[in-house]
Amino acid sequence: MIIHIRYLVALAFVPSGFTKIIGERFTQLPTTGSIGQFFEVLYLSGIYYNFIGAMQIITAILLMTQRFALIGTFLFLAVTANIWMITISLHFTGTWIITSLMMFAGIILLYWDKNRIAELNSEYDSPKKMYAPRVSSIWVNAGIIYISTLLILCFVGPKTDLISKTIYYVALFILVGTALYSNLVFWKKSKQSK
Repeated sequence: MIIHIRYLVALAFVPSGFTKIIGERFTQLPTTGSIGQFFEVLYLSGIYYNFIGAMQIITAILLMTQRFALIGTFLFLAVTANIWMITISLHFTGTWIITSLMMFAGIILLYWDKNRIAELNSEYDSPKKMYAPRVSSIWVNAGIIYISTLLILCFVGPKTDLISKTIYYVALFILVGTALYSNLVFWKKSKQSK
């Protein structure tokens, strides 16, 4: 369940992060309201806008590696807390519910690694303990495939030519196939261990 939460929150960052990295507008809201003005100023900030996108992609990659997921969780909470406060302070309609759920997911991930975090604060050298299941290569590889195919899907976008459509459908097939395969392997291994 924790691995799937990591994938889910990481996947939420990929399209918006990619959009910011390549310097495209995140939204097309009219600048007459406070929300539209905010996004316009954010877009016009230039390198800061790109930096936010880069941090979202780096966070997604770290979360999907499983090995560096704790660092990804800290980054995820930092970025999401900012987004959450923006949606609350600018009175977004309904979006604050989504960002609140994202914050809740981040807190769940942080709680999952509470013993690893406590170990960082310990003054005593304690013997190495196993607080979480060993990171399986199937999940690491699935994360690499997920992030790669999602970036391809973001890059291709809604193009209409045959090559772009083919790349889009192949990437989508790989994405769904990886999800099915990794969960099937995990399910088989968990049945064998019982």
